[in-house]
Amino acid sequence: MGKAQPVELLSIHFPTKTKAKEFFKEMLNRYKDGEEVNQGDHVLLHELLLRHPDASDKIGVGVKRFFRDQSPDHPTSCFHVEREDGQSTDFSYPECISSVKPTLEQYFYRACRQSVSEILTIKKNNFYDQGPVRCCKTNEVVTKENSELRHTTPPFSKIVNDFKKELNRPINKEMFQEDADLQYTTRFSDKEIEKKFIAFHQKIANLDIFKKFER
Repeated sequence: MGKAQPVELLSIHFPTKTKAKEFFKEMLNRYKDGEEVNQGDHVLLHELLLRHPDASDKIGVGVKRFFRDQSPDHPTSCFHVEREDGQSTDFSYPECISSVKPTLEQYFYRACRQSVSEILTIKKNNFYDQGPVRCCKTNEVVTKENSELRHTTPPFSKIVNDFKKELNRPINKEMFQEDADLQYTTRFSDKEIEKKFIAFHQKIANLDIFKKFER
């Protein structure tokens, strides 16, 4: 019997690929054909799509939204992505989950996220240092434990995509320094790129507190 293979996304961990497939199957079944996914599911689907073997082609110029619809090639419904240029394509969540080797897009996204992770933690703490905090969407009072700091407009995925355009360099494996398990934590080996992204993010990122969505 083979060893269970975990699936690591930035926002959620699955102990096995089977658990991940069950999770995204349930997510797909919550929506009707033509229905756009909510903000919380959008974040998870973008992180999942980065695992796709053809992530660069699927994401294209950047993700605008995710929705459920029928596949043009099969009589079944699946997730679709609409890009910033208005073009849409379908993708298979099982194919994303089954992916073993991280894509360069996934490495780049993770490295960008890691670059600002400590800054985001400090910013979240600053919200609570000023007194009671309310979810910007529901207006409920929230705690550090049941809330999260999220990017509003533009979403983090667009910030990363726009930074890639400004950087104007081909992405290659040498840009990144892996941690020991080659699975999750990814950093830029080139500290100048890291500094540039931090400055870019600081200039355009808008953040607010949201109540954690239930999974």
